[in-house]
Amino acid sequence: MATTKLKEAKSIFVANVKGGVGKSTLSIMLARALADNIPPQNITVIDTDLQRTATEFLTNSNPEINVEFLPITPAFENTNISLVQQFIKQNEFRPGHVVIVDTPAGSSQRLWNLVAEGYCVLIPTTLSNADLYPTENFIRSMDKVKARYGKSYPHLIVCPNKIPFGQKDFSLMAERLKNHDVVIGPALRDLASVRHFYNGKLENWENRSNTNAQSDFRQFGSFIEKYVLDGELDKIYSQKDGGKNILPFEKASN
Repeated sequence: MATTKLKEAKSIFVANVKGGVGKSTLSIMLARALADNIPPQNITVIDTDLQRTATEFLTNSNPEINVEFLPITPAFENTNISLVQQFIKQNEFRPGHVVIVDTPAGSSQRLWNLVAEGYCVLIPTTLSNADLYPTENFIRSMDKVKARYGKSYPHLIVCPNKIPFGQKDFSLMAERLKNHDVVIGPALRDLASVRHFYNGKLENWENRSNTNAQSDFRQFGSFIEKYVLDGELDKIYSQKDGGKNILPFEKASN
């Protein structure tokens, strides 16, 4: 009887130096979206944010997903960064497994060196200059770490988040990021249902008024499956001839 070859294990960091851009929301919803298509026990979310948002909600909503709480704070930084590094290294030998690391805001160089050890980094941001400016600085710091060690990883994926309904023009963001080695993922809208989720009304996620939220996160989960878990980004990078890579939204939405 033929056996299906498992995909390579992947480590995905959700990171940005800026707070309030939706890192925990993205970590939670990505884990839930992926759990629809891969065995939930093959997903581990490492919550390094002292607020423990991802830990609390996933423990309640999806107990079948593995959750580890390892806060990276000044008091625990060295110990817990080492533990996260161990998780990532161990995960490399577990085909079919995905580790999602929800990181805190801040600018610790050791934390960014840890982020650079992942396969890809999801970088949520709104379209406002208040978020785009520090986001670009964060991308620049990741570019420098990759250049310093001569690495092609991690792939950097900018995730436009809290996007107003009807917003279709992202050329300003694409123009601003054109000199960075990034991919732009599909937009996530400003979804009231996500706020309901955070208010503890987990049952609201399932009702029909939240079809927009479910649609956006399913689409985002499909994007991550195709470009990250299935290795489509590796193919794109191996084919490009030295130019910077921004994936058009038309392709990202397919």
